[in-house]
Amino acid sequence: MILEFSSLEKNTTQFFNMLPQDWQDIIAPQWAEFKYSASIYVFKENETIIAGGIVFKNGHPNSTDFENKFNYLYAENYYYIGFLWVIPEKRNQQLASKWLSKVHGLNSYQKFWLTIEEASLQNFYQKNGYKVLAENNELQPKELILIYNPE
Repeated sequence: MILEFSSLEKNTTQFFNMLPQDWQDIIAPQWAEFKYSASIYVFKENETIIAGGIVFKNGHPNSTDFENKFNYLYAENYYYIGFLWVIPEKRNQQLASKWLSKVHGLNSYQKFWLTIEEASLQNFYQKNGYKVLAENNELQPKELILIYNPE
């Protein structure tokens, strides 16, 4: 498998189309608002996008009230990672970890934050260097805010 990691500046439709429908419904209609302050990074195999995500530099769509409490992180030079997805037939190949590693490697001093609502993802992100900053137990599923601070 020859993987190509790249920034996707044009032709974002293929990336959006691989996402679950509820994610497409959130990001695709709002992309025009975010495309100048966010970057899509993807892994391609034979010109087909098989994994990818978005790095938001200043705000992200569909923020919850809980997430909004952490918008100060943007002012502290954190970037938000959202919409990280691997197509089902390419899972269990560490593509999401490789994607995070590539994104972290773009600037070794860059800090990141993200939100998860699936408890099963907590271990994945912690293995990739993220730490829990806060959790909201008032909602089900609960929301967790995780941060990545390069050492």
